[in-house]
Amino acid sequence: MRPILLSLSIALILPFLTTPSSSALAQEASSAESGGIGIRLIDVPAAAQSNPRAIRYIVDSLPPGTVIERRVEILNQYSSTQSVTVYAGSARIVSGSFIGDDGAAQNELTSWTSVSAPEFELGAGKSTEVTVTVTVPEDAVEGEQYAAIWAQVTAPAEEGATVTNASRVGVRMYVAVGPGNGAAADFSIGEVKAGRTEAGVPQVTAQVTNTGGRAVDVNGSLQLSEGPSALSAGPFATEKALTLAPGEDGTVVVALGSDLPDGPWRATLTLTSGLVTHEATADVTFPEAGESVAVDTDTGVGAWPFLVGAAALALMIALGATFWIRRRRTRRSADVPTPAQTQP
Repeated sequence: MRPILLSLSIALILPFLTTPSSSALAQEASSAESGGIGIRLIDVPAAAQSNPRAIRYIVDSLPPGTVIERRVEILNQYSSTQSVTVYAGSARIVSGSFIGDDGAAQNELTSWTSVSAPEFELGAGKSTEVTVTVTVPEDAVEGEQYAAIWAQVTAPAEEGATVTNASRVGVRMYVAVGPGNGAAADFSIGEVKAGRTEAGVPQVTAQVTNTGGRAVDVNGSLQLSEGPSALSAGPFATEKALTLAPGEDGTVVVALGSDLPDGPWRATLTLTSGLVTHEATADVTFPEAGESVAVDTDTGVGAWPFLVGAAALALMIALGATFWIRRRRTRRSADVPTPAQTQP
């Protein structure tokens, strides 16, 4: 018997995220069918209700020995019953992206994770809830780990086929282990560059560094003001979320309109990850082609302190010079004899 290879169509999540209707699975199941499998997180800790990341992903900081439960809802948007497999698979952060490993690859976090319904049949248009349990052992190593809860459907293999097509969607898991809440999530915005793509489209890029103790998913928007003829433009959204593990850095990209004037512009970049928001401003001009030199971003301190300092220094120099001239004149006058001292 020849081995069967598994071909996967993968996505990581938007509530209700679904598999693409153009996937091989949908086409093989029935030429008339469309839809996919969707998944979303139901349970959000009370303390994290205002955190956009915690609403979409399983994000938590847990002491060793802790047990948590989270429910996910799975929806069958195909027009026929589907066999669904649910499991935890390992994941990594690579080059600014959250990457789910192939198949049911394991790491420490997945070994702590179980699901209440690993396999089931789900009717067309139906949904069901699955409970995810994370049991952190007492001797767990401190640090943050990544995984995903996957819902997968597999097309029946044709007789003699060597490839089986499958599609899966997942909910990301960011789980940190350590006493207390651990180091807070944070990031910084570094140099900002204005440039153009190979197609000549203007874009702004910014260097971002994860300066906190948790992974971040950074996205946001750019607003342009004080442009030619007092023009304003935007906001323009970042191309995609930049995912960074603690200590990592990467680049966010904002693509702009092709008909945008070169500038100069006042660029205000606002980036957010969960409850953390930072803003940077810079004066940018788009080059004719390629990328321009980096420009320093404002840190909230304007130019006036430096102007005041320069003025104060100039005043001190002027006062010193005046004092020195007066003192020298005094010395010279003291050297000239008075009439009483002059001999006849």
